[in-house]
Amino acid sequence: MVADASKTRAQPGGTGGGRPDVPRRAYYPVLGTSLAANVNADFLTVAVPLWAVMLGATPAEIGIMIGARSLLPFLLAIYGGVLMDRFGTRRMMLIFTAVSTALVPLYPLSPWFPALVALQMMTGLLANLSWIGAQTLIARIGRGDPYYLGMFSFASRVGSIGAPAAIGLIWDLTGHWGAFTAATVTGVVLTGCTALVPRWAETHGLDPAHHPGAGERLGWRGLMPNLRDYVDTLALLAMPAVALGIAIALLRHTPQTIQGSFYITYLNEIGLQATVIGALISCSEVAGAFGSLLAAPLMRRFAAHWILVVFTMVAIAMVSLTPVLGGIILLLGAAQIFRGLSHGLLHPATFSVISKALPAQMQARGVALRTTGNRLGAVILPIIMGFVAEAVGVKISFLVVGCGLMAIVAAIGFAVSRNKAFVGPRGAA
Repeated sequence: MVADASKTRAQPGGTGGGRPDVPRRAYYPVLGTSLAANVNADFLTVAVPLWAVMLGATPAEIGIMIGARSLLPFLLAIYGGVLMDRFGTRRMMLIFTAVSTALVPLYPLSPWFPALVALQMMTGLLANLSWIGAQTLIARIGRGDPYYLGMFSFASRVGSIGAPAAIGLIWDLTGHWGAFTAATVTGVVLTGCTALVPRWAETHGLDPAHHPGAGERLGWRGLMPNLRDYVDTLALLAMPAVALGIAIALLRHTPQTIQGSFYITYLNEIGLQATVIGALISCSEVAGAFGSLLAAPLMRRFAAHWILVVFTMVAIAMVSLTPVLGGIILLLGAAQIFRGLSHGLLHPATFSVISKALPAQMQARGVALRTTGNRLGAVILPIIMGFVAEAVGVKISFLVVGCGLMAIVAAIGFAVSRNKAFVGPRGAA
């Protein structure tokens, strides 16, 4: 039995009830997994391309290496979610984080392109499954409450604000060995935070009939991918709240995808220096961290489904208007702040809508399904925008793609307004 003193205080929630009590012994280690997972990912995101350049890799090879990190997560995120629901999130996370951490020191020992691609595929998969696990833990112990999900998202974004600059400094001072050592250390910290999550955290306060399968025995039969698991997970899209959450999750990442590709190249073409471009992106990251904290108060006052629709449109509009702002740094900065606030708010809001629609034993599958949608958008949108840019030019492509995405969000909003499932302040199905 967990003592009352070890719990966070229940406070008013979005439907007139209180926030669920979350034991601090579970809550703080889970926040630690959020921080450590993003720092670890950001360290590798910077260190691996630098290592490839040092080895003399061509731009095409670097592109393949970076893309390889997202291939297996797109294909196997649902499989990983099923494993965590079946065998317990904490147990599977310990395996994923430990193996991923053990692979990182192999980077400086593998100066061959095929070996680096294989490492990227494996560490990318394991890192993404670890992130799915961390999100599943907070969804389960916080019962999908937007306050706890917002704090979790805030912790992850705080890590991402300083991590790229930190690993760049480490590389400059100590070279590739120091950088990959630092990445290994963050992996150890992530594994340690996972180990500190109590075994009872996932099942705390749940009816035994709804416990996730943390007591299931690991066996080859249960570990093998199964087509039925994919079909059952995709069937969750029949639930209106889940379908809305997945659609918004996919669209929410489109401005981020544009920013990571054509936004940077366009600003560079109109004469902005790399330092200014980096500062603009940093504005969105800082704003995103604070945007995460806005989800809970807004979801107490407004219907969750309209929050998702409205702020997705805001995020898309702020990046699509880039050519209209004429290279005026003040306006570009303001647009990045509003985009960052919207993007940061949408993570816990979308997360909460999906989490509240699913039982405890299906939380990891819900997170995995959302991750699959994110990856799908990240693969498709750059290709579409690339063809549009070739046809009408990069400047006009922002407006064309933006209008197309806004039309899709508007259609979703119309469908939501006609669906009787979206009632109440949280928009749960």
